[in-house]
Amino acid sequence: MEESLSSVGIPYVLLVIGVMFLAILTIASGVGMWMGTKWGWWLASFYYVYGIFRNGSALFTVVTMADQLEGGTRGPEYYMTKHGVRIVIHCLLVLYFFKPNVLEFFDMTTVNKARAVGVLVGICTALAVAMSAIGFVID
Repeated sequence: MEESLSSVGIPYVLLVIGVMFLAILTIASGVGMWMGTKWGWWLASFYYVYGIFRNGSALFTVVTMADQLEGGTRGPEYYMTKHGVRIVIHCLLVLYFFKPNVLEFFDMTTVNKARAVGVLVGICTALAVAMSAIGFVID
């Protein structure tokens, strides 16, 4: 697996760090949401916004590698549909997190929605830039 990841420019260490990050984030956000805490809302919201970024990146990769995927058992259309549907689902979940009753449950009724989205997108953008930089340094 390490060799195939390296061939497409993804350091194996970066993959392991990413999987660990998502596992910890998922568990922590689940606990926080179960308890109805503000930090649980923030972590879960971040998880879904990050999912939009992650699947957007995968969709971009599939588009750029479409000719290489043509000969496989699943063509590029499969992967484009898969990641496109995931983006739509994550967007719907982010919208759900901003519904008044959900914000009320997490005691977030006074949150500025535009600012919260900006913070979430900003963190995801910074994380994407940092991971790309680390990938260049490791490679």
